[in-house]
Amino acid sequence: MKAPEIIKQYIWLTDTIYRSGDISLQELNERWMKTEMSGGIPMARTTFNRHRMAIEEIFDLCIECRRKGDGYYYFIENKDILKSNTLQHWMLDSLSVSNMLMESGSLKDRIVLENIPAGKEYLPLIINAMKQNHKLSITYRKFGQSAGYNITIEPYAIKVFKQRWYLLAKDHKRERPTVYALDRILSLEETEENFVYPLDFDAELFFKDCYGVVSGTDDKALRIVIRAYSPLTNYLRTLPLHHSQKEVKTTTDYADFEFYLRPTFDFRQELLSQGHEMEILEPADFRQEMKEMMEKMLERYK
Repeated sequence: MKAPEIIKQYIWLTDTIYRSGDISLQELNERWMKTEMSGGIPMARTTFNRHRMAIEEIFDLCIECRRKGDGYYYFIENKDILKSNTLQHWMLDSLSVSNMLMESGSLKDRIVLENIPAGKEYLPLIINAMKQNHKLSITYRKFGQSAGYNITIEPYAIKVFKQRWYLLAKDHKRERPTVYALDRILSLEETEENFVYPLDFDAELFFKDCYGVVSGTDDKALRIVIRAYSPLTNYLRTLPLHHSQKEVKTTTDYADFEFYLRPTFDFRQELLSQGHEMEILEPADFRQEMKEMMEKMLERYK
């Protein structure tokens, strides 16, 4: 069996067990037989057990068995991995959607996807350089500049945000790592020059107080309270703006949400995009700054 086909089976198996909570092999086979992957052939227990071992090796997910009533049921023992912001969660979620789309070829004219900017073609080189701790030589062009500039950087981490890929890398001229958008890289080459990756560096911690990818070295994390008016309240409940979001007050007309993060440029832009359905309450100086930005916006319409 070709590798892509067997990976599809791993994803389907993991996704089916996860969504079921627990499931017997008979119930699993009933669902399996309804897929195009089965080819009308049930999944043998030996095949199922091989898949279980492969899933644990590749995705670090343990499919265990327990007795329930008169039968045995399978479940994912460490399913918390799939509820947190981990690489396994992202990989399985993305591959699960890909499987679904590939199994729905007859609906290709009824599935509308969002265009993703260029830059992802650099991912293999970047990932390999990160594995080998090799420096990268890139030509980069910032927004507002007509020409790019050359720089050698140490790749620390990659991050995806709003359908764009970003590279967090260290330039020897700067104290802190810098974020580079992959779609603004004009050229990229992996060098043979090694660098020492700091063992105490934590990429997730680096972005912890950020809304997106703007780290904002001059911005300190603040307690920010916003008031969202209906129907925005339900959108924020189902899709929080930030992991620190907490609902601190609820009424029939509005809800107040608390955040703890840096009020960086991208966060301010996100708040402005909500228009009249959102109001900044605290802190007072941040509320005033946002008010002045809105007044400048209104000036353009006079």
